[in-house]
This record gives sequence, structure tokens and C-alpha cells, in this order.
Amino acid sequence: MRIIVFVLTASLVSACGMLPEKEVEKPAEIKEATKPKVVEKDKLCWFDEAPQSFEHNCDWHFWSNVWLTADATPWVKRKQLIEALGNTEADKLNKYFLTLPTDTPYQDKLRAQLALDEVSPMFSDSARLLFNTIAVKPNKQQMELESAMSVLSKENARNVQALKALRAELDAQQQKLEELLQIEATLMDKSRSNQQ
Repeated sequence: MRIIVFVLTASLVSACGMLPEKEVEKPAEIKEATKPKVVEKDKLCWFDEAPQSFEHNCDWHFWSNVWLTADATPWVKRKQLIEALGNTEADKLNKYFLTLPTDTPYQDKLRAQLALDEVSPMFSDSARLLFNTIAVKPNKQQMELESAMSVLSKENARNVQALKALRAELDAQQQKLEELLQIEATLMDKSRSNQQ
């Protein structure tokens, strides 16, 4: 009986070796590093012509303090501040700054990112370049990592469940195998006793 199990296992392993390997695509062209654009204005403003309700257009100290204050504020308080804000350009930018700290839930970050995506095309080129470099790109990367971690966590949970099911099936098969071996041993003993 053990020989049969060994032969079946060996044939299964050798069959897996016959499967074709997936080829890895090679990049067609490696991009060369480009020289970054440099902000050359003396005064950096969010908008070339700010919307009427947008205060502190050229005051990066104000917006830096908004960001630093948001980072030092617990999420529960920031959530209340976000809910109190409206839908103006300044409010959307404020919401974005309030969601930048790492303890912000993914869904709230995504909402703020989508709101910022509505406003950012109106930013001046210099402001968009600078803000994308220092805040938007790192935030999007963090969101992608959080999303990937969430997917991997769900996949791991499914794998754990599947592993438990396979373990239970293996235990049941092992129990059946032991029962068959016991029956075989009993039959062999009866056969020997009948021959004597």
C-alpha cells in the first residue's frame, strides 16, 4: 500500500515538472533619468489667478502650518474638521492636507485625493510640480501599498482557510490509510493462521 502511495506521489511531482514555465517579459527600453524641472519663480502661488474664495494663494508658510497641524492632530479630530469643510478649492486642499498623516483610513485618503484631482489641473505649473513631488506622489504610493496590503491580507486569510481544509482532508486520508493498513494486517494474520 505504501508503494502505491509513493508511486502516485512521484508521478504527480514529475507531472508538475512537465508544465511550461511562464516567461518573464523584459522591458523594451530603459528610460534615462531626466533632469527635473526647477521652480524658478520668486513667488510661488497655487494658482496664477486664484479663485475668488481662495485665500493664502501665495502663502506657503500658511499651507505648511496647515500640514504640520494636521500631522499633529489625531484622526478623530481631523475627521470632524473634514466634515465641517465645504467644496471650494481651498476646502478641497485643506481636506487633502488633513488626510496626509499616516493614520488616515484609506477611504478618506482616496476621497481627498479624488477631490484634489479636480482642483490640481488649475494649479500653476510650478505649484503642481512642487506639490506632486513633496506630497501627492508619496501619498499615492502609500495608498497603493495600503491597498496591496489589504489584498494580500485577504488572500492570506483565504490561504489559511484553504490550508486548514487541506490539513483536515490530509488527516482524514491518513486515518483511512491507517484503517486500511490495519485491515491488511488483520487479513495477513488470518491468512497465516489458516495456513498453519
